[in-house]
Amino acid sequence: EPEHDESIPLVRVRDLYTREVELFKDLGTSLLYSACIVVFWLHMLIGWKKVVPADAMQIPKDHVKTVTVLGWFAATAIVSMYLSVVW
Repeated sequence: EPEHDESIPLVRVRDLYTREVELFKDLGTSLLYSACIVVFWLHMLIGWKKVVPADAMQIPKDHVKTVTVLGWFAATAIVSMYLSVVW
């Protein structure tokens, strides 16, 4: 058995990977999670398109389209990470 340094307090941790596997073993749960993530993605896409041209963002008019597309790529990357948890 490896040595245990008594000066360092023992910290209990949860096995999140096993919990994740148990949770997403059910197809219904996986589909519901995926559907919710897709709704979240659409919310980000639509919201970003609305907020970028706002005066408060101070984005030059000729950059609005580029910033919008970059935001959509970022949103897609985030959603891809969330979906990779399940599939």
